[in-house]
Amino acid sequence: MSDSIVSAEVTPGPAVPPPGRSWGRAILAEAPYLIMLLAGFGGVAYASGAATPNLLYWQILAPVFGALCIAAGWNAAAGRGQRMRLVWTQAAHWAAFLAAMLLMFLPSVRGVVNDNANEIGLLLLLGLGTFVAGVHAGSWRIMAVGAVLGASVPGVAMLQQSAMLITVAGLLVVLVGAGFVYARARM
Repeated sequence: MSDSIVSAEVTPGPAVPPPGRSWGRAILAEAPYLIMLLAGFGGVAYASGAATPNLLYWQILAPVFGALCIAAGWNAAAGRGQRMRLVWTQAAHWAAFLAAMLLMFLPSVRGVVNDNANEIGLLLLLGLGTFVAGVHAGSWRIMAVGAVLGASVPGVAMLQQSAMLITVAGLLVVLVGAGFVYARARM
């Protein structure tokens, strides 16, 4: 018996590029993270311009951040048990950070800490809370938002001294947002 091997030479056709994502879809996909950044910086900016502290803003912001962290980690959590753990971990985490933020508004604390330091402390707490929540949720995007918020604390301290730096900070937020959009569009 002889084995005859028929070999057919396959010539590859033109490579078909993967379908590209539109910038609009990439921006929409990254919108929650961009909103988190804007909400964090917006809260500090609002607090610096307000005559009285606005506890309601932070009381709303912490649960919204918690819900976004749960949404970011939901698909990575395998099964009902892991998802329930994610929900309870995030709920406890953000309740603790909300309590710490609200402590910054106590009259005894405000008597010792001036308003500028209070705003910076709130941003630092929000950045740290967001970063750690991202670690628990397994979301690098949430961790990146927390890192940007936390790393911006020295910049915000300088911003309170200079109007020129306000423009630079705005550009930084836009650049970080563009980085998220670019990363999403490349996936």
